[in-house]
Amino acid sequence: MIHRFLGYGSAFPHAYRQGRRRQSLRLASVSSFFSDELCLKLLIAALFLPEGLSFFIGDFRLTVARVLLIVFFIAAASRLARRGTSRLVWVPSDVMALAAGIWMMLAGVVTDGWMGLKGASILAIEFTGAYYAFRYLLGPVDSSVRVIKFGCKLLILAVIVALLDPLSGKLFTYEFVKGITGYVIPSLEGLVAAQDQTVFRHGLVRAMGPFDHSILFGTVCVWFGSLALITFPSRLFGWAIAGVALLGVWFSSARGPLLAYFIACALVLFYTATKRLPARWKVLGLLGAAGITFIFSFANSPIAALVRLSGVDARTGWYRQAIWEAVVPLVAQSPLFGIGFNANWNWQAVPILSSASVDAFWLKAAMDFGIPGALLIFLTMAAAFWLGPIDRSRHLSHEEKRLSVALGIAITAACFLGFTVHFWGTCWILLGVFPGIRANLAEAAILRRRAARATEVLDGKG
Repeated sequence: MIHRFLGYGSAFPHAYRQGRRRQSLRLASVSSFFSDELCLKLLIAALFLPEGLSFFIGDFRLTVARVLLIVFFIAAASRLARRGTSRLVWVPSDVMALAAGIWMMLAGVVTDGWMGLKGASILAIEFTGAYYAFRYLLGPVDSSVRVIKFGCKLLILAVIVALLDPLSGKLFTYEFVKGITGYVIPSLEGLVAAQDQTVFRHGLVRAMGPFDHSILFGTVCVWFGSLALITFPSRLFGWAIAGVALLGVWFSSARGPLLAYFIACALVLFYTATKRLPARWKVLGLLGAAGITFIFSFANSPIAALVRLSGVDARTGWYRQAIWEAVVPLVAQSPLFGIGFNANWNWQAVPILSSASVDAFWLKAAMDFGIPGALLIFLTMAAAFWLGPIDRSRHLSHEEKRLSVALGIAITAACFLGFTVHFWGTCWILLGVFPGIRANLAEAAILRRRAARATEVLDGKG
């Protein structure tokens, strides 16, 4: 009688066993997700390792991060195949990331033949693979928050190590790794010998730490500092990480990242002051678009104006303007697939250029993959937000909602910096990591809402 009253009838033992089975599956799933979370933390840790600790297979350089990305990309693809389309929430960036990876490899083959596929494929794995790894291997509530928090803790160690550069008067980590593995960056050796401002500024060695350039170090500080400041605003942890990041940016002597950090802080203040304005980001986006339109409409040299606004000194600004003026016509000659990784053209034909370095990520991406390739990279980063804001979702934790906003600000800073600096290595991989996490949060908000509604329906029927 009691069983019938509860609605189970004679099927109570079967229903009980089914419930226990579902509970066991949920526990196994949680255990699997937590192991995936540990794997992603391991990948984040690998991003802070010096590239000199890599190894070769033939002439193919493999860093620890690249090896892990290959493994985790396969794991993410397997997870996606097992889930099936019925339990998926498609975020527009899912398609853009795949298209970007395919276009990179296609551009490499078209411009440099099958040899170009080698370099293009590893770049595709670093960007697209990072996106899908964090898109599909993150699971339980706050797993994305814990991964970012782990990265923020690693930043403290990276800043401490980087400060040894100006304190010791040499590139401490680079020299230490070189002594162990023999890893040498020829261009960097020349800059050190020439006492160039790329390495020395204001009488000090610019902090670089475990990264290949002080700008990369400063950029990583900007991203994780802003993520911590927004995600953990009421905690000492958030403010401490933001302060440590500012210290790292300052001693990197990189003006672009320093300005980007101030922009990120301004966006944090704007977000805090306009919480009651749902359309705040649209309003800000329209103002930004109007400002850029004004510059391109009335400035004699729009790129020069943007470079000056980036805060770099006059000499650096002039040289970067010269890079744009020299490279844009080349890209215009091959806009679809770019001019290739080897850049088979004579840099010396442009006397004002002293090296083949292109200090602008978006310009370098157009050179390597064509304008469509650069656009697909940008759309991957932007399309992770196309399902709308989720910082008001009742189905995300407080810190997940804050993180969704923080990722938007970090990606905005990256898009700005991309006009004045080039990203490679760790920064290039993080450009795929951040939209992957944001897309995962968007899916989590939708799936949890569906689950909550299904539970309400079942409770109503019961």
